Amino acid sequence: MNSMFQFSYYRRIQLSFLILILLPIVIVSVFLLSMTRDAVMDKIRLTNQSVVDVMAKDITKTIDDLTYASNFFIQDPSARAQLRSFTDTQQIGSFADYQRQQHIQDFFGLVLAKTLNTDIRMFLVNGKGFIIPSSDPDQLAPFRQHWEQLRSQVDLDTPKRLQWLSRVQTEGGKGEPVYYAARVIRDPADNAYLATLYIGITNPYFEKLFRQAASGTFALYDEEGRLIAGDASVRFGGGSASDQTLRSEAVLSKTGWKMIYETSDQEVTGQIYKIFYIAMLFVVPFFALFFIVSLLLAKRLHRPIQKLDFMAKQFSQGNRLIRFQGKGKDEIAQLGQTWNRMLDEIEQLITNIEQEQEQKRVIELQALFAQIRPHFLINTLNSIKCSLILGGDLRHSRQIDSLMSLLRAYMKVNEPTSLAAECKLLEHYMDIMRLRNELHVELKVTLAPEAAEFEVPKLLLQPIVENALLHGFVEKLDDAKIDIEAERLDSRLEIRVTDNGEGMPDEEREALNRMLEGPETDKPQTYRRVGLINVLQRLRLTYGPDATMKLRANPSGGLTVILNMRA
Repeated sequence: MNSMFQFSYYRRIQLSFLILILLPIVIVSVFLLSMTRDAVMDKIRLTNQSVVDVMAKDITKTIDDLTYASNFFIQDPSARAQLRSFTDTQQIGSFADYQRQQHIQDFFGLVLAKTLNTDIRMFLVNGKGFIIPSSDPDQLAPFRQHWEQLRSQVDLDTPKRLQWLSRVQTEGGKGEPVYYAARVIRDPADNAYLATLYIGITNPYFEKLFRQAASGTFALYDEEGRLIAGDASVRFGGGSASDQTLRSEAVLSKTGWKMIYETSDQEVTGQIYKIFYIAMLFVVPFFALFFIVSLLLAKRLHRPIQKLDFMAKQFSQGNRLIRFQGKGKDEIAQLGQTWNRMLDEIEQLITNIEQEQEQKRVIELQALFAQIRPHFLINTLNSIKCSLILGGDLRHSRQIDSLMSLLRAYMKVNEPTSLAAECKLLEHYMDIMRLRNELHVELKVTLAPEAAEFEVPKLLLQPIVENALLHGFVEKLDDAKIDIEAERLDSRLEIRVTDNGEGMPDEEREALNRMLEGPETDKPQTYRRVGLINVLQRLRLTYGPDATMKLRANPSGGLTVILNMRA
């Protein structure tokens, strides 16, 4: 009984069999469940968003209709004329008053015929509180109740736009709720108040709109988060009563209203989980059968593994002469033979490491001695520079300072540096070349801010500038200059070294470009090309094989070397 709980290799094999069959099934099942759920949820989410967008467009069209209705009474001269005579009307006291009311109601008919929306309710109210409804006079009493509730929300000094008010309902709970907007109408001639147009959207309009979706819950809120229509359980700011919901939103640009559509996660994924659980019931019997088979297979594999276990213990105790003595051609026998070869290689590797350590110690000593000479030269040059400064020879002291900078760079050539520091080092190099060859070449450096601190190998650009000096300005010495530019292009850095020298023949340049693109960079090259080859090899060792170097002719007649690497 105790052996069942021993964590031997035999038990590990059994566990491996179980894990190799159980874990993939669980992972694949969960993965497929997750993928199916995500795919269905994404599809439902896109569908819901499409429904919300369509509804938002419908509401926007209705808002345009309301705007048209309000603009009609303001822009139509006949309507304004009737409203001027309607301003002081308190009741229908004459036939003229009755005719005026009929004319205004005719205008309502024209507006409603244009909008073709039977869910819009309108009425006009003058300064005396007299109401003219757009439809059945029986609606006068509800309209008056609505007006009493809304009149305090209307700003009479804002006549140029629709004012969105709120949702109201007839007292006693009779009738459908109506969401109202108001438009103050003033006489454009003298800005005198004429009337206020109230335009309402009835709740059946929104209910018909919301019934377009097969399931889910809708809500429409104004800019201040007040419910216009729909289910109040759908919250304006997110975080509905149930967090397991799909939420789609659309904001109406003209009013700032927010349309929200929520679908319960359970409605979408309930059937998916049900199928998943049924599938798991079929997996359990197969798992039990495999467990029995794994016991038999593990026992058969255990014996040869014991030999390897004994061999490993002997080797860990220092017995490096032990070797596997198994026979056969199965995997365990091959493993034993591989183990024997590995032990032989380890013995040879230990011998090689001992020799390499000895060689490394000698090389390190030689490197320490080699560093003494450059430091001696730098100290000597520093003493000469100080003497020149004391003697007032600033020109030659600056040249020696540039030489010292180059010597320090050569001593630490394997250390990286920033692109800005590399270009500073090139200026020192140019000072020395001007002194040696009496060349008057201008060096101009233009680095993008994001490229200045980019890390590059030290002395990366010096061979390119040296080629330009030695080969590009052999005869052309007037107005000679070298431009260095660097910038980021997407995820890569591009460095361009441009001179206005003699340039290079097209055939020779194209041949050199082909060599830089192909495997010939690994072959020995001529002295004139070895500098460029070394630069490209350092680029690829530092930034990977996709680093490139290209040569192009430029409008000034010279040559442009372009380095491109992963940033």
